[in-house]
Amino acid sequence: MIWGHNMAITNKEINLAQLSQELGGKGLIGDFNDPKKKLVLPADGVELTEAELDEAIKIHIAQPQTEPTVADKLASVGLSIDDLKDALGL
Repeated sequence: MIWGHNMAITNKEINLAQLSQELGGKGLIGDFNDPKKKLVLPADGVELTEAELDEAIKIHIAQPQTEPTVADKLASVGLSIDDLKDALGL
């Protein structure tokens, strides 16, 4: 890893949302355009030291991100599959 200004550059597989949760829900920003030089840094206003970020990345094992299901998407707006069926007359 290369450090500077509380950031990390790594080639390790990173699940940014998962890593943020592993750090107690602290916001992170990532730039993964180059898979060999993934940039991870704290979001604006987040207090996170280089040592904390380094340790978290060292022990991080990225879990695959799953796409939300139709039911998940409907639930995000307060609806269910049954609500959709009713609306469609099914």
